[in-house]
Amino acid sequence: MLAKDKQLYQATERGSIETMAQDILCKVSKKETILKIVFFAAADSNEEYLTNRESLIACVKKEFLTETPLISYVAQETAYQLLTAEVITLNDNSIKIERHSNYIILESNDTRELMTGGIIPQSLEKSTYAQAHDIFEQIKKILAASKFAISDIYRQWNYIQGITVENEGSQNYQEFNDARSIFYSTAQWNNGYPAATGIGSCAGGVMVDLYALQGGELNSPIDNPLQIAAHSYSQNVLAQNTQATLPEKTTPKFERARITGRTIHISGTAAIRGEESSESNSILSQTEATMQIMNHLVSPQNIPTACNDSAYDFLRIYVKRKEDIPQVQQYMEQHYPTPLKHYLVSDICRPELLIEIEGTAHIL
Repeated sequence: MLAKDKQLYQATERGSIETMAQDILCKVSKKETILKIVFFAAADSNEEYLTNRESLIACVKKEFLTETPLISYVAQETAYQLLTAEVITLNDNSIKIERHSNYIILESNDTRELMTGGIIPQSLEKSTYAQAHDIFEQIKKILAASKFAISDIYRQWNYIQGITVENEGSQNYQEFNDARSIFYSTAQWNNGYPAATGIGSCAGGVMVDLYALQGGELNSPIDNPLQIAAHSYSQNVLAQNTQATLPEKTTPKFERARITGRTIHISGTAAIRGEESSESNSILSQTEATMQIMNHLVSPQNIPTACNDSAYDFLRIYVKRKEDIPQVQQYMEQHYPTPLKHYLVSDICRPELLIEIEGTAHIL
């Protein structure tokens, strides 16, 4: 992975999506090379989501007349109900940048990296399976045009509206997993699956973000002995699907983490031991359990390279119940004050789970 940094910005006061976006963009340094901006704000409907998305794209294009950053818009309410943005910058001027309409290719010596903006389907009215299939067809074309293999994907974010909702007995997350499994089945995954997050959104159907990598330093999956690998889950913990062409329900195809160089990409992690969810309905109990699992994941004895210790750089914290955020914030600031972090209201992939956390760490 080529060297990138991340900053977090939040609008200072409520207003229209354009007003809040302009507020954020005025704070972003134009002296840096901006690769991508991921915006977070709730939307009450798919129509509002699409309108907001177009407004955000227009604001960014107006602010960056040339070298326009990639844009992703995630329909999730932020902790303070204000537009929030993650801004990804490049800190190495020697890296060649090739910009396309919704993806960027970075190249340096023997390393090539691809970053996409948020990829959405042509229609938000179709089933989750159909939307996901549409998106994966788009991804297939992007990768082919850029001469990347599907198995070069090392980090993927999957946002799914109504993730645990069932339609005629078919759960949205399971429909997404089926579409992903079919797409991934066309590749050889000799070096493990991507690190990934599958998380709910309040609008916008399905949206996918991803990074792919060729060459460079160490690029390896990381398992977690405290959890069964998600791609090895039994049928017992998978929701019902309606894809008659599949012999059985498919598993979520991702690794618990991946390491590229000295950076650890931590997948969405929840209070799951083995393959079973925590039985606690306490947000603090689930938060503590989630961080214990993550701490073991990034511990020196679990890292597949020389490692004295590791430290979290960034944490994105998804909380199911908005009223639980103050307790989660207090816990995280007390026990993990250093990493850059923000809090989002989001449904989790299992109804009983109250929190999910993802992020990055680095090897010390």
